[in-house]
Amino acid sequence: MENKQSTDGLAEDLIRSFVQIASVEMHAKTLLEKRTSELENGLIDIEQEDILEEQLNKITELKEDIHELAELRRNDMLYLFELYKSKGEKEQWCTVKHLGIAMMTAFESWQASNKDEELLSAYLKKNQLFVRSLSRFLGVEITECAACFADSLKRNA
Repeated sequence: MENKQSTDGLAEDLIRSFVQIASVEMHAKTLLEKRTSELENGLIDIEQEDILEEQLNKITELKEDIHELAELRRNDMLYLFELYKSKGEKEQWCTVKHLGIAMMTAFESWQASNKDEELLSAYLKKNQLFVRSLSRFLGVEITECAACFADSLKRNA
């Protein structure tokens, strides 16, 4: 007997997991860009060998982190896709990933904004687009409503 409640929870948890990992991936990418830019623009004293070596080590660590995070995210996304095997559109993979990152970044912007209503609206619209593309990715009823999407997962698990 299949435990549909656990499957539903598993799908929702995997969605949250890959979106959070993708967000951490983007933060690591931003740090990598910052450190690289600081070196390229002379904001770090590269004449001191120990400081230069420390910065280069941090860049190497960030690159390794990005690769590890990407692999974790891909594994979550693949596991999620395979839960709904042969139903979904794998072509939505990158759209789902990018909209997940956009949605979380918009949410963080709203939180940092002192609760600006325009930013909240932008977040909610990005969340709708994310849920729509995720619906296509998994091959469940197409919706932009997060609650309807959760219901759809229950019907299709």
